[in-house]
Amino acid sequence: MTSNPKDSTAQPTVEAPASGAGVVNRHERVLDEAARQLNQKGVLLTSLAEIAAKLGVTRGAMYHYVADREDLVFQCYRRAAEIIARHLREAERVGGTSADVLVDFISRMLDPKEPEIAARAEIAMMNQTQRDTIQGLYDGLTARLAHLLETGHREGVLRSCDIEVNARVILSLVTWAPLARPWAHAVGPMGAERLRSAVMATVLEGFSTSANLPAYEPLDLSKLAPQVVSAFDRDAALEAKREALLRAASRAFNRKGIDATSLEEIAAQLGTTKRTFHHHIGSKQEVVSACYERAFRIFLFIKDRMLEYSGTRMEALSASMDALARAYPNEDLNPLSPLVGHGALSPEGQAKFAVRSDQLGDAYHELIRHGMRETSIKDVDVHARALMLPGLLSWLVKDDVPTDPTQQQHIAREIANLVAVGLRARS
Repeated sequence: MTSNPKDSTAQPTVEAPASGAGVVNRHERVLDEAARQLNQKGVLLTSLAEIAAKLGVTRGAMYHYVADREDLVFQCYRRAAEIIARHLREAERVGGTSADVLVDFISRMLDPKEPEIAARAEIAMMNQTQRDTIQGLYDGLTARLAHLLETGHREGVLRSCDIEVNARVILSLVTWAPLARPWAHAVGPMGAERLRSAVMATVLEGFSTSANLPAYEPLDLSKLAPQVVSAFDRDAALEAKREALLRAASRAFNRKGIDATSLEEIAAQLGTTKRTFHHHIGSKQEVVSACYERAFRIFLFIKDRMLEYSGTRMEALSASMDALARAYPNEDLNPLSPLVGHGALSPEGQAKFAVRSDQLGDAYHELIRHGMRETSIKDVDVHARALMLPGLLSWLVKDDVPTDPTQQQHIAREIANLVAVGLRARS
């Protein structure tokens, strides 16, 4: 890849870059603004021209810092991993118990004075070498956090757990915060300290008033599985075809990113054509909107089963998180994860998204309040703590999540345990 992807004659007038510290500062500002746009809009709608306008420079000046949009995404993802590593290194340098280090790390990650980091959601926009580099950086971060959790257990300050799973959950949670905006609209901006406290409490303390790991019955998701329909039932067959297309699209969007995945590519995987998508669903934007609608049908089904659960509200919450953690990597379900690109929806799509998220949020808020009244759930900041729950799950759509159902069930149980009792050792 060259330093300038286009012929110089085709470029607007290029400003001379600042020198020394000025170059570094301008470069950092470019990546700061790019990270915000990537988190809000996704890759396709992240514009070099808009970033340049925000910074008061020409679009041509941007090419002193990035080669093209692919390079911009790579730099943002690499910088995110480097920032996470720096925060962890600084927390370790301060010292204390492993629990102290974990608290300090989370506090640094959610410090509002720190730059927003780009969530690793559309990694497939990059070439293979870049993808391998980013994956290697995050694998290293997972290993370091896992070692911290293992050390904490030996010290007696953190409980026994699957250290790799919980390390991934922690990384997922602390990078979720910039993506939480669509869910926070009903309660206004979430203050930095409120958000930070919610993440720390979720990771270390959990929701349950009991020190015991939750004893819950997993929710039955079989009704969400694809149904066998008669070839003679034309309407049912058409609906099954549409559902199969949305299932394949959701899986592809989750694993490669919405912008990195074309309808032609998804159709090829199914042995069909792009025209099939247009016939049964519509344009790509309509496919994305339909995938979101499908995801919310799954989420609302789980919400209804949660509210019907006959045990304590803490057990119901644990069962719900277990069900969501099983649904995301399940090949037959795999709901579209709302990681990035919410801003790319049409105004109508965003309005529907808001209505559905309000339905879910209201149900979880009331369940938590009910649990507080019955004393199975601690007194907590209901809105802030509920807003953190999706962050525990967002990593489950990645390619490196195990496909073995038994291992997926184990991961779901670990997440449910974390939600209930956190990671701090209890007497």
